[in-house]
Amino acid sequence: MFTEENLKNNVIFYYGPINIDMVSFMSNYIKQHVNASVAVLNKIYKVFIELTQNVSYYSANQYSDKRSFGSGVGWFKIDNFDDFFLIMTGNLIYKEHRPILQRNGEEINSLEEEELRDLKRKTRGLAAIKDIGAHIGLIQTGLITGNPLELSFSQGDSNHLIFTITAKVNKR
Repeated sequence: MFTEENLKNNVIFYYGPINIDMVSFMSNYIKQHVNASVAVLNKIYKVFIELTQNVSYYSANQYSDKRSFGSGVGWFKIDNFDDFFLIMTGNLIYKEHRPILQRNGEEINSLEEEELRDLKRKTRGLAAIKDIGAHIGLIQTGLITGNPLELSFSQGDSNHLIFTITAKVNKR
């Protein structure tokens, strides 16, 4: 599954339950051990929080329902390349969630910064009506990175897909 080639740029990799304790620990690790400028490090940190919160809250595979923050099972990794960092997360989703996630990703990737800000304001206004937290998190990730998000779906089991989000943070 893992080869030296696909791990050579890896800074962090984790698979398991993602909850507030793990996110807090890894956030501190990122701040202390990822070698980047303060501005880039802040972006990595913010994107990491947004994407891991999505796994924690929305993974179809929940480790425990006793925590108020959630404890979704999934993975994340951060890779360091010459000109950018990639922050990736993955988790199981219900197959029926694919169309809305795909549509949200396409919408986010098609908008310019000011349009994204408007979408975030409109979406936040709808938050009282329905659960749209993941959408706001993806919008925020697009705003932070200034780059398109890569969303991919692969076969899980008969009821689930593996959903992967990749966000690119430029070093300059």
